[in-house]
Amino acid sequence: MVVGPEGGTPLPLETSHDDPDGYQNLTRIDQGGFATVYRALDTRFNRTVALKILHSDSLDERQLRRFNAECLAIGRVCSHPNIVTVYDAGITRGGRPWLAMEYCSGGTLAQKVHRQGPLPVGEVISIGARLCEALSAAHEAGILHRDVKPHNVLLTSYGEPALADFGIASVVVEGETSSIATETAAYTVVHAAPEILEGAAGTTAADIYSLASTLYTLLAGQAPFAREARVGLAPLVARILLNDLPVIAAPDVPPDLERLLRRSMAARPQDRPASASELGASLTSMGERLARSAAVPPSAQEIHQRARPTTRRGDHGESVPRHRAAAPARTPARPPIGAGRLLASLGAISGVLLAVFTASGLTHQGSEPSRTHPSPPAVSAVRAADRYAPAGLAVGATNNPGELIVTWRMPVSPDVVATVIYQGTGVTREATETARARAVVSYDGGPLDVPRATLHGLPTGQRVCLSAVHMISVNDKISNAEGRPVCAVPR
Repeated sequence: MVVGPEGGTPLPLETSHDDPDGYQNLTRIDQGGFATVYRALDTRFNRTVALKILHSDSLDERQLRRFNAECLAIGRVCSHPNIVTVYDAGITRGGRPWLAMEYCSGGTLAQKVHRQGPLPVGEVISIGARLCEALSAAHEAGILHRDVKPHNVLLTSYGEPALADFGIASVVVEGETSSIATETAAYTVVHAAPEILEGAAGTTAADIYSLASTLYTLLAGQAPFAREARVGLAPLVARILLNDLPVIAAPDVPPDLERLLRRSMAARPQDRPASASELGASLTSMGERLARSAAVPPSAQEIHQRARPTTRRGDHGESVPRHRAAAPARTPARPPIGAGRLLASLGAISGVLLAVFTASGLTHQGSEPSRTHPSPPAVSAVRAADRYAPAGLAVGATNNPGELIVTWRMPVSPDVVATVIYQGTGVTREATETARARAVVSYDGGPLDVPRATLHGLPTGQRVCLSAVHMISVNDKISNAEGRPVCAVPR
């Protein structure tokens, strides 16, 4: 959720009769699955704030208790200079919870990378060290962020990075046996740790993975698995589970820094740094070494070395910076992932609202790292489109605000093993900037009489287009086939 400026002309608030008291001139600047963020004037202090208003107006007692728990927990950490400050909270006359937060005029790191491309190494190390301090403070207060990504790091008016969007799902209420994440978490798949995609609960180690993925994005100009994210959910999840990280295609990235990020994104949580503080200490030490080396004039031998060709050919034919030739071998990739395990991972997030899996930073068309491990062969695209395309997609509104029910005809079995419902006009390369995976329905239990998915938190009174994509398994290989989108207006 962005609480800084966005491109284009902001849209006015449609429900001005339900404005929180003491706030005026609400202008919508961003909208997510659970809430909408507005730029607003705090009339009591004559300051501009970011006002986050939840969509739901029918929270039960437990949900309200969790909302209050979030407010109390964030109140303990939002004084940290690298966490967005929360000023106030309440419930509108219409029953919708809201938070008033610091308005960060510098936008997001995702927007900065989109404008400028990869950021300088020193700046990325500095940002990483500060975000580690913020995560450490949150973890010590019992808060898991669960959605660290460039889109959720804002730049204050002083240029400081500030971690934002500690959602309701990030706080576990004392005395509750189930994690809130089990019911309401929204993970950005492209930055999610492998164990999260396999159904594990969020941990501090998963936050560390997402932070390392964020720093990788700042250095490379795109997320580690950006290419797969542009193609679809199946190849993206498969590549993350393989833990086959591409080389950062930037010659000025020190080998020690890349090794640290790889360790922080290790497949097994226990192989990552033990805490955000440990990762931050490593980044700080690395930044100090780079600063000292930059202050020392290069010797004649170093100048000669820099004049030599800067690249060599890697084991897979890719171009690799010469100064990194002596780096230790990469951790062996996991064994090839079959359709059963991939669909089990997709099933683990069935019914869970997935955040945008192609984050804003992926729109930057920079150079892509060479792929060092091919994706599993796919079913012929023509065959998939002709035989497996979803049919009979229908969308209907319910009596609940922001809710739609999607149904479709039972697909060809057993080749089609799951169906993903997307919000947007499609999941082709041209539409990935707006497509959002909203639900996954698997068929591992057998055919369904009427396959269906109920989507919550949709924008009320606005036209929403939905697409169905069948996940196809033929000879233990994964492909997908997309149907035509269908549009409706939630009440």
